[in-house]
Amino acid sequence: MTSDPVSDATVSRIKLEAPSAAPGGLQDDTAKPDSHVKTVFHDPIHFNVKHPLQRRWTLFFDNPQEKSGMHNWEMNVKSIVTFDTVEDFWGVYNNVLNASQLGAGCNYHLFKEGVRPAWEDPANVNGGKWVTVLPKTRRAELDRMWMETILGVVGETFPKSDEICGVVMSIRIKQDRLSLWTKTALDAEATKAAGQHWKKILNFEEMERIGYQAHSDALRQDSSYFNDDMYSV
Repeated sequence: MTSDPVSDATVSRIKLEAPSAAPGGLQDDTAKPDSHVKTVFHDPIHFNVKHPLQRRWTLFFDNPQEKSGMHNWEMNVKSIVTFDTVEDFWGVYNNVLNASQLGAGCNYHLFKEGVRPAWEDPANVNGGKWVTVLPKTRRAELDRMWMETILGVVGETFPKSDEICGVVMSIRIKQDRLSLWTKTALDAEATKAAGQHWKKILNFEEMERIGYQAHSDALRQDSSYFNDDMYSV
């Protein structure tokens, strides 16, 4: 059973209002629930209702052991799961390792269904990515930033959300990276608007800058992150 598609606000609300019982368990009837809180978990008739997202999303994972060619990289990227409801999203999020628990070299990729986390994918080839680099001194913030980023993406909170392709979280030895992939690098207005919105999601100060790199430069240089910024906000 499903209801109308929901926004990021609903995604967050359902998470915050979910009962503390284990997945699949029941709440203690002796507890005194907050009379102001009404969720799908409190309805004995429609207890199995699900809240659909605007679109389907796929979570990928890879952990390359050494630098390899594009073919080997594609073989190494594994699709974990595809989901399309709020409840399934939280089921996935709560059952995979947190970003900060992954080993160096690991990557999470969350993309719209049908879009591969590769520069050459038709949905990505004319786009690029906003990148923020987090030194190890900010590792404690990584899980929050990753969660808030994917909430904003699956909740369709970005201006022109059709321009959003996906997000990537990369763990490295000296620093970590989050990147937001968009579809049309030459659309400066839409691209910068996405970057500004992402900065708000990350709770960055205005003076903290993030840069945007075009996938065409990455393809030409065969380098993911060491290219000149096309934009910065």
